[in-house]
Amino acid sequence: MANNGAASTPPMVVTFVVEDDANEKIESEYVEATDIRMFECMTGMMEDIRARAPFYKDDWSRPKSILTVINATAFAFVVQLIPGLIFAELLDRETKGSLAVAETLLSAGIIGIIYALISGQPLVLLGITGPVAILLGTSYSLAEKFDSDYWPFFFWLCMWTALLHFLTAVCGIVNFVWKITPFTTQIFEFFIAISFIYESVRDLVAPLHLRDTGEEYNEERGAGYATLLLGIATFYICWTLHFAETWVYMTRQVRTFLTSYNMAIAVIIVTALSYLPGVDQANNGHGGIERVHVKAPWDWQPTDQNRSWVTNPLDGIGARGVFGSLFPAFMLYLLFFIDHNISSILTQAPKFNLKKPSAFHWDFFCLGVTIIPCAIMGLPPGSGLIPQAPLHTRALSTREHVMINGVRQEITTHVEEQRWSALFQAALMFLALALFSIIALIPKGALFGTFFYLGVGALYGNDIWAHLSLCTMLAKKRPNIPIVREVKWRTVQIFTAIQVACAGLIFGIAQFVEWGYVFPALVCACVPFSKYVLVRLFSKEDLKYLDPVGESEEEYLVERKEMHEATRRPSIDSVDIALPGWSEFHAHRPDDHHPVEVQDMPTKTEEGASTLIHRNVQQN
Repeated sequence: MANNGAASTPPMVVTFVVEDDANEKIESEYVEATDIRMFECMTGMMEDIRARAPFYKDDWSRPKSILTVINATAFAFVVQLIPGLIFAELLDRETKGSLAVAETLLSAGIIGIIYALISGQPLVLLGITGPVAILLGTSYSLAEKFDSDYWPFFFWLCMWTALLHFLTAVCGIVNFVWKITPFTTQIFEFFIAISFIYESVRDLVAPLHLRDTGEEYNEERGAGYATLLLGIATFYICWTLHFAETWVYMTRQVRTFLTSYNMAIAVIIVTALSYLPGVDQANNGHGGIERVHVKAPWDWQPTDQNRSWVTNPLDGIGARGVFGSLFPAFMLYLLFFIDHNISSILTQAPKFNLKKPSAFHWDFFCLGVTIIPCAIMGLPPGSGLIPQAPLHTRALSTREHVMINGVRQEITTHVEEQRWSALFQAALMFLALALFSIIALIPKGALFGTFFYLGVGALYGNDIWAHLSLCTMLAKKRPNIPIVREVKWRTVQIFTAIQVACAGLIFGIAQFVEWGYVFPALVCACVPFSKYVLVRLFSKEDLKYLDPVGESEEEYLVERKEMHEATRRPSIDSVDIALPGWSEFHAHRPDDHHPVEVQDMPTKTEEGASTLIHRNVQQN
């Protein structure tokens, strides 16, 4: 868009020419803007379709490494299944059994298959996220306030959300995501981290009945302590294996396996421990350890036996309820806008060196399409997963270690850009539905312990937490990183205090206020706050380090490496060992993903395949 009335810079037409081993060339054009364009009807979507359509057949071709795709499929399934069960338990409690494990896994399977088939970038994985579970839970009671039954109200909530997705994609509003800076994403991640930690601790401690007295609570209290110990054990195993790649024991392949599948390993071990004699003191079905609440075997019917799989949108709801559902729908839309687009950006981060173009507008349109079957069937809608989607890309990549600026870093030399892994991991969700007899064995303590691990992992990789950690250090012990070296420490403390206050406000409203479903709007409000308020409180020079909009991948990795060394964490080869979250998002513009050079740029990949990216500048 034009700035201050000036004419916008003419776009560049980028031609992608991919040459495979059979010397067959696939060409597509992508109009690469030099500024952020919005409110141009259909422009972004048509550019995305023209850019990705020529590669659709190639997405289904035989991968160069079938074993890599199989491994990535299994990995993606596991890292989505365990958190999915956690969020399903959260939904089950908050919606009084209306949305539970069956609906969550069925949704992940259906929307995952649809997205893998029609999306522009199939590497992005869809599923139910923690923020979505929180929002749907807090908005559950709204139906009664509008004198409506829940399921038709939920239908219209989803349909309004889908419509907003379509309008956003068609009008090019997706480009607004490039205005989001680390100030907002760090607050969002910090909010999610403390929400996960709070809810997991709450669910682990609640069965102890610490405020209640009386012998009638003794049986439940005994089972509660067993659940608490199982949760602690799960967290300990997850966190220990999280750093397995830093060990000096065993082969690198074994260490990588332990790190990649740490959650599944922990849940399996703790589930086995829960069946040791004396651990589960159930007596005729009473007083025992609580386990995942599913009907085993599943009869393929909704958890709510009073409804069918097809919702009648006009039964039990009036015009007041139809239009009243627009408000929570707008909140869900805002949440998806942030969650999905940042997940998509992280999945296609420059460090992965992807060869095929992105399709942000078309992908957001496709996300809206996936919401429609959720509305009809009464399933929780999903969006791009963080960190599962970026980890999926990493699992499909071939990597090597090099020295850059004196720091040993991991670079990606090749990624299997195809649709099979996303499609099959979604299809495996239907297998999980058929294995409810096994899922029913998992103690809830194992899920809550994993939930706590996800919260601590997100906190561990968050820059706000890193800055809070620096506040506990002596000045002479702080690492010599740019934010310490170039910015006055009092300024850093004030900036961090503002972020903590914003995250705390969002957390308090989301968790303890009746209208907590408005928290996505509060997150989005951080964007104009950073643009119009922070610039008045801090100098531009300070904001270059406090809110680094254009920080390069190399600068970020070097800073994170120095931070790890200063805080004496285990030595690591790559920051990817920490759970990647929103803090890795540095507002890379579309042209940052494809640096402009007006010349042919050959890039060698594995097994002799080569890619030529021809860039021609055309003045319009």
